[in-house]
Amino acid sequence: MKKLITIFCLLLVGILAHAQNKRFTYEYKFVPDSTNTTEVKTEMMNLDTSPSGSKFYSYTVYHADSISRIDLEKQLAATGMINIKANSRGSVRYSVSKKYPKYETFLHSRLLMDKYRVSDERPINWKIDTDKQKIGEWNVQKAETDFAGRHWIAWFSADIPIQDGPYKFRGLPGLIVKLEDQTKSHVFTLQAIKNIDSIPNDVFDSKEISVNLKQYDKLVKDYENDPTKGLKQMQMGGVTMIMKESTGNQMKSQEERLKASIKKDNNRIELNRIK
Repeated sequence: MKKLITIFCLLLVGILAHAQNKRFTYEYKFVPDSTNTTEVKTEMMNLDTSPSGSKFYSYTVYHADSISRIDLEKQLAATGMINIKANSRGSVRYSVSKKYPKYETFLHSRLLMDKYRVSDERPINWKIDTDKQKIGEWNVQKAETDFAGRHWIAWFSADIPIQDGPYKFRGLPGLIVKLEDQTKSHVFTLQAIKNIDSIPNDVFDSKEISVNLKQYDKLVKDYENDPTKGLKQMQMGGVTMIMKESTGNQMKSQEERLKASIKKDNNRIELNRIK
C-alpha cells in the first residue's frame, strides 16, 4: 500500500509540475520608424513560464528558424552540402529570460556572428491605479511606470497569479494582460493561454557572451557606427589583405544598406538603455 501511495504521489507531483508550465501568447504591434507611423508591424510573441522562470521570444522567428533548421539538416543528409536561403520571416530577433523568484532579467541578442546575454538589474517601479476594466475574458487593473525612456501603461489580472509579463516587465500582483507605451508605438495584448510540457531548450543558445548594460550599449553603438566591421575582420581572418575593387564596392554597398536599415529602426522599445 505504501508503495502504491508513493507512486501516486510521484505521479501527482509530475502532473502538477506540468500544469505549472504555461504559455501566454501575445500579439505585438510596433512602429519601427518614428518618421513613418503608418507602418505598423505585427508579431506573435510567447511568454513561456515554469516554476523556475520565464522566457519571452518571438513565436514567428522561432517557428521560422525551426523550419530552416530541419531543411538544412535534410540538405546535409541528402547531399553533404547546405544552401542557406535568406529568411525574412520575423522581425523580433531578441529574447528575454527571467529567473524566479528574484526575477533576474536577461536580454538575449545578437550582433553579427556574436550572441550576447545582457544582465539588466534596473528596477521597475509601478504605480497601481484604481481603474479596472475587462480585456477579453480577463478582469484587469491599471498600473503605470517609466522604464528605459518611455512611459508605460499596463493592465494586469490578479486572477492569473503570475508576476510576469511581456519583454522585461514584471512585478505586478498578476500577469500583465495588456502593455503599451504612451505613444502606442509598442503594444502587447494577451491572446491565449495554454499548458505546455516544457519550455523549448533551444530558444536561447548556450554559447553566449555575458555582458552588462553599459558594455552592451557600447557594442551596439560601435556596430551602428560601422556595421560591416565584423564582416571585414571575418573575411580577412585577422590578416591584413588588399581587397579587389569589386569586393570593396560590394562591402561599401552592403554598409550603406545596413546603415539605412539602422536609421529606419529608430523607435526601439528602449529609447535609452542606461540611466
